[in-house]
Amino acid sequence: MEEASRKFLVCAGLVMAFHCLTSVFVEAQDPLPRRVAADSVRQPVDSAPAPVDTAVARGLGLPTAPSRTLPSTDSVMEALLTREGYGVTRYAADNLTMLAATSEIKLNGRALVSREGSILEADTVDFFQDECLLLARGEPALFDNETVLVGGGMRYDTCERRGIIAKAVTKLQQYGVDWYLRGELAVDSASTRVYGAENIITTCDHPVQHYHFKAGSIKWVSNNLLVARPAVLYVRDVPVMWLPFLFQDMRQGRRSGILVPRFGVNDVVRSNAGYRRQVTNIGYYFAINDYVDAQASVDWFAGTHTALNGEFRYRWLNRFVTGSLSLARIFEVGQDDLPGGRSMRLQWNHQQSFNQRTRLTAAVDYATSARVIQQNAVDPLLQTATLGSRINFSKQFDWGTLTIGGNRTQDLSNNTVSQTLPSVSLSPAPVNIGDLLTWSPSFSLTRTQRLNQQPGFELIPAVGTGAGVDSIFPSRRDLSIRVATPVRIGRWTWQNDVSVQDFTNTLVPGPRNRLTIIDPTDSTVVATRFYGEEFGTSIDWNTGINLPSLFPSTWKLQPSISIRNITGGAFMIRNRNTGGEFVQQGKRLSFGAGMSPAVFGFFPGLGPVSRIRHSLSPSVSWNFQPAAEVPEDYARAVAGPTGTPQLRSPTTNSLSFSLSQVFEGKLRPAPGDTTSDPRNARKVKLLSVQTSSIGYNFEQAKEEGRTGWVTQSIQNSLTSDLLRGFTFSIAHNLWDGPVGFEGTRFDPALTSMSARFSFTGATFTNLLALIVGGETKPEPREEEAGPDQGDLLQPQGTGLGPPQGMDRTMNRMGSRPLMGSGFRASVTYDDQRTEPREMGGQIYEEPANRTLGLQFGFSPTENWSASWNTQYNITRNEFGQHILRLDRDLHRWRATFSFVKTPNGNFAFNFFVSLLDQPEIKFQYDQQNVRQGGR
Repeated sequence: MEEASRKFLVCAGLVMAFHCLTSVFVEAQDPLPRRVAADSVRQPVDSAPAPVDTAVARGLGLPTAPSRTLPSTDSVMEALLTREGYGVTRYAADNLTMLAATSEIKLNGRALVSREGSILEADTVDFFQDECLLLARGEPALFDNETVLVGGGMRYDTCERRGIIAKAVTKLQQYGVDWYLRGELAVDSASTRVYGAENIITTCDHPVQHYHFKAGSIKWVSNNLLVARPAVLYVRDVPVMWLPFLFQDMRQGRRSGILVPRFGVNDVVRSNAGYRRQVTNIGYYFAINDYVDAQASVDWFAGTHTALNGEFRYRWLNRFVTGSLSLARIFEVGQDDLPGGRSMRLQWNHQQSFNQRTRLTAAVDYATSARVIQQNAVDPLLQTATLGSRINFSKQFDWGTLTIGGNRTQDLSNNTVSQTLPSVSLSPAPVNIGDLLTWSPSFSLTRTQRLNQQPGFELIPAVGTGAGVDSIFPSRRDLSIRVATPVRIGRWTWQNDVSVQDFTNTLVPGPRNRLTIIDPTDSTVVATRFYGEEFGTSIDWNTGINLPSLFPSTWKLQPSISIRNITGGAFMIRNRNTGGEFVQQGKRLSFGAGMSPAVFGFFPGLGPVSRIRHSLSPSVSWNFQPAAEVPEDYARAVAGPTGTPQLRSPTTNSLSFSLSQVFEGKLRPAPGDTTSDPRNARKVKLLSVQTSSIGYNFEQAKEEGRTGWVTQSIQNSLTSDLLRGFTFSIAHNLWDGPVGFEGTRFDPALTSMSARFSFTGATFTNLLALIVGGETKPEPREEEAGPDQGDLLQPQGTGLGPPQGMDRTMNRMGSRPLMGSGFRASVTYDDQRTEPREMGGQIYEEPANRTLGLQFGFSPTENWSASWNTQYNITRNEFGQHILRLDRDLHRWRATFSFVKTPNGNFAFNFFVSLLDQPEIKFQYDQQNVRQGGR
């Protein structure tokens, strides 16, 4: 609630403006004009003030401009006005009375006084030189730029520099927001203290304000401190918040201070005995300097956990450096005599541009215990997500580009870690040797690791003691290096590249990693060896020539000749089967050709579609490789000690086929339109069907007991412009067993199906317009609300300073549609199925996994919006998550109701009312429940 004091900063700025305006007229009372240095930025003497919004001003009782203007000047007046070193004050009134004996000047009847662009208008204005007094009566009004100040009367002591404005009404703009003030104002003799009495402050521009703040008395000291007592927030005429006093540091810039704790009414008085209290954001904010700030806070959740949070932020725009570093420690409360878990989460974000060609970006997110974070998460996106980190450095030289980076992901569900570090890419600029020869080299290096893989526990035979259980988490490390040196010679391209792959893999003991060794001299002597690690290195070299395409406008025939390895695998390999030594295979020629013609068919239109075009684009590729002998040492290295080495690589003669179809409609011109060119009519993709490839091996078909088919499954993907974002994918397993054997029957079975689409109110209107004819309307844009209807759940602004808004968990909740934007929805459906498996003479069939995702959003009125996001598992007949949100626009306020439930059983409820012009002024009710147990 202490944040409410920020509203009264307006008073200080307003009183400063009042003091500046009144000091203008004090200067005019000097009997002898004072010479001052010329000011190049001083406004013209008679410049008119900026216009004021007429409707707003009238609603508040503010004039939009003076009721009269100063008379035009003659040559004598122009000469006086242009003299340097003098401050000019001009007067106008129905009549003017000057009393020399008493040094008085009286302006009566629509009096007007102008000084350096500031204008005072009143029924009467009196100057009393001997008494050092200025009086303005009859609804005096001050105009200065965009500020208008109206009062019941003005009184100013020009000697003591002490003044009063009674019944003041004014408007002041602060940080792009218009603030309106009513009340009494006064400035003291030292011009260091300003006082206000019975002041009303609001940003509502309606004649009857929706809300306002009322302070009994205000004291502002030396531009630094503001004290108000008491302070009451009114909604219409109903008081909703009262504070005995407010204290506010008014100095410019960021200041260190205590953070405002966040808690709800139910945390003070529990609504039920089962509710667990929570208090968050207990801490301190440090404004270290103009470039760096930090904060430390504590979050307490009764009976579940305590979190210590720290954040350090920096921004140096002159050096193009910005970033933040945060650390969070979670301490779980033990349950059922079990100790609670601990977790530390480190996050670092950094962006830096050294120059126009050199840039560094980093986003690091690391946690020591994924289980603790997942168990205590209320955000469904975090509860099912992975923690991702990445770093990237790029440098552009005159001769090429160098990129060095890496990434790391940590799965919260099983704590599996995958990381790529380093990842190096070097792309030199192409080297042109004459007009016909171009060399385009490139280099890449990637090192990947996968840690903490499942399973974590394995049954291991132990010598002499039987079986035992050990905790082993397999890990794998891969290193990949590739050098490519393609050369273009005229219309020919010679592809040439070398790649190196190296890996090590720690293994979980089991049948796959067990080797039985029989003594060749005594078959009864058998030894069993378990391998705890696997390694391998492969070096491959590929080259080939892409020939110029033939019949490019019709058949699009592309022949190719390449040099391939004799059998599958790299050219050179080493592993545990070779004793760590390299073995190699040979090369053989490979001939290929690809053809992708396009066939078009045209059909008559229907309704608003004048014509339909059917595009049929088959893709056929052929590959032939002659038979070759495989070196024995290479074949044994591939097969292993228990496998049968393949000493000959048979002839390969294969054919693959894929298909792409597009149905496109051309729309008719609008009725009565005779100017549009029919050739440029709008086209709509009615339906697109993409079919994956099917392969046939002619040599395999010659083998006994085999067929030529090599494709196990097929997939079809459909898209259309008729339904927004529509995609439909369906996959089938084509055979009832392994493909390529005579005993396997062609028996298509559905294995997976997924659909995605969204629609709005305009979607149905456009579909109807396409059917019966008519003009289609553009679909609503996907952007969220702009600044006037901004999401109050999101932090406001991007500058350094204490964090604003709600808890981060609630910040990431579902988005809302724009106010008055109408209905919109999106639907996702996934169906995954597995084939029955035979084990031990029995057939096991796993049920299909079907999930449905729904997102709805609509705005029933201009000021209401609602959204609902849910995931439903059709197989288990249960919901996975819910995100429900309602928003109400209350003119200068925004009210939000949010409810979220995660798959782990945790849920959060929030009711939030915030002032649009100052989000710190808010009412917030939070309730977060973390499910106990399940550790």
